Amino acid sequence: MGFFDKLFGSKKPAKPEAVAASAEKGVVCAPATGRVEVTDQIPDPVFACEAMGQTVAVWPVDGNVFAPVAGTIASAMPHAFGIAGDDGVEVLVHVGVDTVNMKGDGFEVWVKAGDHVAAGDPVLSFDRDKVAKAGYKDIIMTIITNTDDMASIEKVAEGQVAAGAKLMQTAHCAGPARPAG
Repeated sequence: MGFFDKLFGSKKPAKPEAVAASAEKGVVCAPATGRVEVTDQIPDPVFACEAMGQTVAVWPVDGNVFAPVAGTIASAMPHAFGIAGDDGVEVLVHVGVDTVNMKGDGFEVWVKAGDHVAAGDPVLSFDRDKVAKAGYKDIIMTIITNTDDMASIEKVAEGQVAAGAKLMQTAHCAGPARPAG
């Protein structure tokens, strides 16, 4: 920390520690601690109608966002990230409604595309006050974008949830049988 950081305060938030998360196959964990919102009450029609895939949203208690699955970061933007899960699930985590308009102001991304993360690893942090002052809602959506590849998706979280707790349980479709020989 330099002299100006001590004098004026550091602008960059500290990277949070990883949280304990389920390593069970097919589990998608909560990316943040907070209150689970009923899907059709999400304040964005695209997410509320699940146009991008099965969605669970959390109103966060802080600005730390963690990997919901183990896998490779497919994309990392200040307000959203995608993960290709090691078990085949593809997950998009989107922070806020219309926060793309903030152009990264108030967001800190801890990963880059191509990084491998474990479930519960910190991925990004954001300043909840800046999001509110910009006039946006900071609800965090977790979307399974390859919903059609799943035999089933069960939304298991309700009420309050801790980052790393089970949010959804997935089961993959069985692939076509391969001929012997």
